[in-house]
This record gives sequence, C-alpha cells and structure tokens, in this order.
Amino acid sequence: MKKIAMFGICGKMGASMARELIKEKDMDICAGFDMFRIGEDIGSVIGYGRMLGKKVSGTYSEILDLRPDLIIDFTNAQAAFKTSKWAIENNMDLIIGATGLSKDELKDIESAACKSAAKIFVIPNFAIGAVVMMKVSGMIAKYFDNCEIIELHHDKKKDAPSGTSIFTAENIAKHKIFNDSRLKDGETEVLESSRGAFTSGVHIHSVRIPGCLAHQEVIFGTSGQTLTIRHDSTDRLSFYPGLLLAIKKIESLSNYTYGLDKVIEL
Repeated sequence: MKKIAMFGICGKMGASMARELIKEKDMDICAGFDMFRIGEDIGSVIGYGRMLGKKVSGTYSEILDLRPDLIIDFTNAQAAFKTSKWAIENNMDLIIGATGLSKDELKDIESAACKSAAKIFVIPNFAIGAVVMMKVSGMIAKYFDNCEIIELHHDKKKDAPSGTSIFTAENIAKHKIFNDSRLKDGETEVLESSRGAFTSGVHIHSVRIPGCLAHQEVIFGTSGQTLTIRHDSTDRLSFYPGLLLAIKKIESLSNYTYGLDKVIEL
C-alpha cells in the first residue's frame, strides 16, 4: 500500500485527484496539507461523501510524523518550491504538479535532488494527450517554416504563459529554431506585445477566460499550407491517468525528472 500525502488538497485539482486516488486499492491518501480548512476531515474537504478519519494538516512536522511514501503537490509555485526543499532534506519522493516555477528554481531543485535520496518528478501537464501533442510537435517541426502556440486556460490560472506551452516550445527548439528574435526585420507592433511572448524561437499567445479549463493549439506553417495540432482538457479527470502513470513510474526514475513525456513512448 503506497501512502500518499496530497498538498493543496483544498484546491480544485488536489481535491479532484484525491477523490480518484481513494478508489485505488493499492494507494492510501494518508494525509492532506493546505493553508485552508486545517483540522477538517479530508473526506469532507474533497467532497467524498463520508468521513475518512484523517485531517487536513497545516505543518510539515505533522506530515513528517505520518511518513508518507509520496507527496503530490498541487499548490502554487512559491509553496511547491518551499516544499521541494523540505522533501529533499527529508529524502521524501515528490511529484510537483504546481506550475510557474522559474528555470532557476527548477535548476535549484534538480541540484539539491541529485545530492539526496529523494526522487523529484516535475510535471507541467498530466494530460497524456497534451504530452503526445508536445512530442509530435517536435517530431514534425523540421518540415515547416514557422510555428506559433496559442494556449487557453481558465481565468483563475496564476501564470502565463502556461508551463505546457513553454515546454512545447522548448521541445520544438530541440529539432528546429524558427526565429532568432521576437520581431522580424521591419515588423512593428501597433499595440505593445501584440505578437505575444517569445521563447526558444516560438511565439506564445495566452488566453485567460471563463469557460475554459486547459487548451492548446500548435500551429505550423509553410508555403501554401498550415498544420494545427490541438489538445483540449474539458474536465480535470483528464489529468488523472497521467498522475496515476507518474505515481507508478517515479520509483524507476532518476532523482530529478521533468515532464511526463519521459515515461511515454511514441
């Protein structure tokens, strides 16, 4: 039985994933961690329909006393970075689902993890379809002359661009660099930043609007044609198969792994 502590259990993602993990016969949500609803029963917090006899904790020491086999973090970038330091110091395995961590923070986490017995798995997107989209985008990039990304998320998302769009651009750049600069020679913006963000030779345009959950289009163009690859997550349950895969694979990984693509083969 794998004992799991869910960090950010009061949030939409943490609660929805905890409700599914409870159904697994070989897994046990032994603890919840959050800054809200501390002391309340986990069953009530996640809307499970009955009490589970386990409370939401608000301190690391309470989690440490329960000694979970794995921590899953769906908090935010700032909290996840702090938790990663604590987990590594205590040699505890950690899956980070929080997005918005900077490159410097990720390098810091990797450096610390590689000097410990902890395994840290950072996953910007758990949707297997989205991961396939990223991998396929890299595979076909060499056949086109340019590429842009449009990512759409709900209006409560804190970071922009999304971690998924940045990771997609970086993966494309491993195969082909489309642009050396954000604006081409002679190109001007009538409105500042109208050409969007720019990383790894790819423009990224972020949409934040009610009614969306998580969506992304990768648009490739060349003479006389375009190719659009689109992925849509319309329910948070779309992330569960990827989370389950990550839980089952983390023990076979190195001390630091970034991206669910590392455990998906095409």
